[in-house]
Amino acid sequence: MTTPLALPALRRYLRHGTLPQLAAFEAVVRLGSATRAAQALCVAQPTISGHLKKLGDSLGVRLFVLQGKRLVPTAAALALLDATDEVSAVLARCELTLDGYREDGSGPRAIAPAGTSGTEVALSDGRA
Repeated sequence: MTTPLALPALRRYLRHGTLPQLAAFEAVVRLGSATRAAQALCVAQPTISGHLKKLGDSLGVRLFVLQGKRLVPTAAALALLDATDEVSAVLARCELTLDGYREDGSGPRAIAPAGTSGTEVALSDGRA
């Protein structure tokens, strides 16, 4: 079975640290400049510019046009912003799921089948 990330078209997202690039991209769209995005993300402005360049190059689209001192997102950037919001939502759900494993290190508990006291059911780590 081929997983979605094994598809050749999706490999571009695995090459250059796409999550930091998407964070920089989202901040620039929201704040309108690489300088303000850098301040918000506590990184240097050239880091933001580098992330934007690598992201645009790897996707093969132009993400911004310069109008005065403001970076204005292109139509492609607005489409990417929708996808970035979806990625953020998936990661937020993942964090909520993983919180159960972080609290006491054991993860979610198994539920005993109806009609048993639960002591007959052994979990994979040997707990009853």
